[in-house]
Amino acid sequence: MSGVRGGRIICDVVRLSRCDLERALELVHAASSAEGDEPFPPDVLESLARLVPGAAVGYYEWSLESHLMPSVAVETPVLPTPAEVAEARSELCSTYPLSIMRLSAARRPCRLSDFTSRRALHRLEYYDSVLRPFGIEHQLRLFLTAPPGLSRVFHFNRRSADGDFSDRDGGLLELLRPFLVAIRERFELREASGSNGANGLTAREGEILQWVARGKTNQEIAELLVVSSHTVRKHLENIYAKLGVHTRTGAVARAFAPLN
Repeated sequence: MSGVRGGRIICDVVRLSRCDLERALELVHAASSAEGDEPFPPDVLESLARLVPGAAVGYYEWSLESHLMPSVAVETPVLPTPAEVAEARSELCSTYPLSIMRLSAARRPCRLSDFTSRRALHRLEYYDSVLRPFGIEHQLRLFLTAPPGLSRVFHFNRRSADGDFSDRDGGLLELLRPFLVAIRERFELREASGSNGANGLTAREGEILQWVARGKTNQEIAELLVVSSHTVRKHLENIYAKLGVHTRTGAVARAFAPLN
């Protein structure tokens, strides 16, 4: 878990149990296999909530310029946000210690108590207007890599009776972050691969070809998709046959020619 001391982020070494690691791997496998219109569907959020328990867990994508409402919001449980809370959250965002305006590029989990004391938190208008209506006293945020102007973030919330997040909680999320970043990138590629349907490619074939276009090897693609390199090779053979080419370069050129 990382903490803030003297203006510097300090990363502590956290020892995770075998059970924690096994459950983290199970989550990665489930999230990698998820389909649908959301990068992290509710069942993935529920698995995260079992790993890092809290009163609520959510995944959000925000515009850093216009952040009244997120463009993507997946929550468990689903908690409707009153209009006045949404407005206060937008207006006071920059005053919050875990503000997306300042921390969207953070590469490690950010625990609220590492940035401010509880007494100082309770003096904030943001606390009165945004956190207290939901009973939130402790929060942990995990930011994912995002394009400029956007924020992608997981929120983990706890009430006072739940206690603060531990170093173990932060250590687990730090371990999971690279996989969650890759899963979000895969979702983006799956959406883009839909444009390859005119070539007769399946969604999985289009996804693999997107990775090929990014310079990934068969083994790297296999690791990203949690399949064998043999499976990737067979998909590529099918792609070549459908596109009438014999090489990776030819497949990429043929599939993406209309986009150039």
